[in-house]
Amino acid sequence: MAKVRLLELRNTYKWGGGPDKTILLSAERHDRSRVEVVISYIRDARDRQFSIGEKARAKGLTFYEIEERGKFDLRVLSMLKNIIIRHDINLIHSHDYKTDLFAFLLRHYVRRPVKLLSTAHAWVMIGIRGEIYRYLDLRLMRRFDSLIAVSHATKEEMLQAGIPSNLISAIHNGIDTQAWARAAATGSIRDELKLGQAFPVVGYVGRIMPEKDLETWLRAAALLARNSPKAQFVLVGEGKDTAYLEKLKRLAVDLQIGSQTYFPGYRSDLLPVYAAFDLFLLSSRREGLPNSILEAMAMGVPTVTTDVAGAKELVVDGATGYVLPQGDAKGLADALNAIAVNRALRQKMAQASRERVEQEFSFDNRLRQVEALYERVWSCRDASRRRFRLSM
Repeated sequence: MAKVRLLELRNTYKWGGGPDKTILLSAERHDRSRVEVVISYIRDARDRQFSIGEKARAKGLTFYEIEERGKFDLRVLSMLKNIIIRHDINLIHSHDYKTDLFAFLLRHYVRRPVKLLSTAHAWVMIGIRGEIYRYLDLRLMRRFDSLIAVSHATKEEMLQAGIPSNLISAIHNGIDTQAWARAAATGSIRDELKLGQAFPVVGYVGRIMPEKDLETWLRAAALLARNSPKAQFVLVGEGKDTAYLEKLKRLAVDLQIGSQTYFPGYRSDLLPVYAAFDLFLLSSRREGLPNSILEAMAMGVPTVTTDVAGAKELVVDGATGYVLPQGDAKGLADALNAIAVNRALRQKMAQASRERVEQEFSFDNRLRQVEALYERVWSCRDASRRRFRLSM
């Protein structure tokens, strides 16, 4: 039996995002002699589109789906306790503010030695509620045995909140470079969307949410269209509701690029999506380390991004793409145009992007780092007791 018996604990909606790809692929690829993995997702009982369980079961993973009735359903604690006892869990790895709270409560509730580790993927919610959740989560994290920051920018944010440096390991997200490759794409959505020979096709993949600042994305697209009237713009993904999406569709019409802009919704198979892109644009104001940029780079798509958190740790300005200030629609448009009009530059950036991902962001290398961290946390038998006495 592996000495680390891990419970991956996560709360999200619909199809999830980058963290969920990482959780499922990690569970699939862990060295079973080192780590045994159980996955549990807490989801809103009203979420009828939740499909992460289907993906997990298709991979043959041990997966539990727990329905939550309300913002904080105490029945969830009892269900999680049963999972911990059934699988003799000794390490809980949580991935968001809600599961951080559940993990902390479970250590008291199960009354057995359980270590706690959390990954800070970023606190992306905009507004006062988001700030409150962020503040409380950062305070709670001080009581964990170890923490992972997905970028150096996220680690710095944690340090500024008073979390001791020795608790935090900065481990970048990684990507399966064999799966994410141009050669692996069997088609393109160009035909489906009737894009033909349009150039450039500028793309986005991710949640359609306010923190992504897709208003700036569309404004940059409209400015680019003045120089490139054959440009087409494709935004792939969905959000929690359709209100923000409808707002963006109206904005595209107001900016006179409605006929050039496509919102094809959520796609489970993203290789044909990235294969259609000539350029990738990220305009976010809140991020951790965007998996979408890793995916675009692995597919050899030059990227223009705002200087948000880990995004600027992925894109090498001037080499694999360009990094611009947040909210700078003109700067983003100028950067897109500079790549679009220079074929040699575009090809050079495409090659450099692929090489950077292969050399610096291998998923297997990342997984070995995480496994080593799990074993260090598990072996520090007294660490949790010391942390337990820390004040909030």
